[in-house]
Amino acid sequence: MPYRVESDPDWNTVAAGTARVSLHPDEAAPEVIVISGPCPRCRHETVHSEPLIAYANALSRTSLLARVLRHRATEPGSREVEVICGCLTSHSETGEHKGCGASWVLHVEWGV
Repeated sequence: MPYRVESDPDWNTVAAGTARVSLHPDEAAPEVIVISGPCPRCRHETVHSEPLIAYANALSRTSLLARVLRHRATEPGSREVEVICGCLTSHSETGEHKGCGASWVLHVEWGV
């Protein structure tokens, strides 16, 4: 299967049934959404990380701003996450990219 940047609405449905979603460090105070599972196009295993909180390099994790950001993340929330296949399988015409080029969207909720 050649590398090709594309999306298909049906892949959203397929991925919703096969994806594994976890919140790190935990659901009570999520900082990162990790989505893993088979790509709905090439079927190879892929992993995607979606940050919910971004820290500046110089920002201490114990600073007031860091505490406010973590507190904000503990509130119930949701996000539409675009996942792009990042499988480690070699696809023809990949060039400098990885994966097969497919993308799909998953709706993730936490604290609900």
